[in-house]
Amino acid sequence: MPSITHLQQKKIWDKEHKNPYVLKQMDSTKPSSGVILFLSFLKQKGELKKILKGIEPGCGKGRNVIYLGKQEIQMIGIDYSLSAIKEAKRRAKDVKNVSFLLQDATKKWKFYSKTFDFAIDCFATTDIESKKGRTFAVKEMIRVLKPKGYLLVYVMSTDDEFHRQMIKESPADEPNAFIHPTTGKFEKVYDREELLELYSGLRLTEEKRVKKITTFFGKDYSCRNYWMIFQKA
Repeated sequence: MPSITHLQQKKIWDKEHKNPYVLKQMDSTKPSSGVILFLSFLKQKGELKKILKGIEPGCGKGRNVIYLGKQEIQMIGIDYSLSAIKEAKRRAKDVKNVSFLLQDATKKWKFYSKTFDFAIDCFATTDIESKKGRTFAVKEMIRVLKPKGYLLVYVMSTDDEFHRQMIKESPADEPNAFIHPTTGKFEKVYDREELLELYSGLRLTEEKRVKKITTFFGKDYSCRNYWMIFQKA
């Protein structure tokens, strides 16, 4: 089965951000539906009555960070794609409370421990091509969270029609993962047990399955994404 290096994955993503041609939804200025749900959760918990600080690794061009920044939340987005960070800064030039940094989520983060009220994994770990890299990124998310801080996980599911097909037709060198047939990009798809293992350092407090229709190569596929909220002790 094929494998991919971290540098190869990074180059593919940088190319995609410069000229979106496969994952065009990543070029959108609209926030992810999972992040909109998370904001509703924060409102219900009364968290928006105080000043919150949040971070999103793998933020891409900043659609979620900008959306939350407009809700008076202090947001930082990090990504290892220079073209993505440049575009995110351009899009956020008139938005307060928002900043973007070039940072590889699989390398030591440039933030103190216990800094943020929440972190967001919105399809970020799905694009880290090794279990070691994913585990490190999650440990960093947990490290920078304050006690009682939340971690939103919104990721692909093995129940998703397209991703299940890709795992069968173009498998990567680990279970529930595939190499994209057009871009060569690695993508990790999760089952519930894998997510509970990856985020085992946190307590699961909320869980939903988000049903949606997503278009790939001009064809519609049904998805049942995982939406989970974990909390630090």
